[in-house]
Amino acid sequence: MDILDFIREKFSQDYAVETVLHLVMGEYDLSEEEAFGNIKEYFDIIENV
Repeated sequence: MDILDFIREKFSQDYAVETVLHLVMGEYDLSEEEAFGNIKEYFDIIENV
């Protein structure tokens, strides 16, 4: 599953940002900074839709 799809799925399940952050870090073996960057990218995309 693509990381942005994973993030979208977790937010659609009403997870908090911090929870999604930790799930992304664990699922994709990313640092907190890298995971947060992906979450920020997700929010940038949905704000422009």
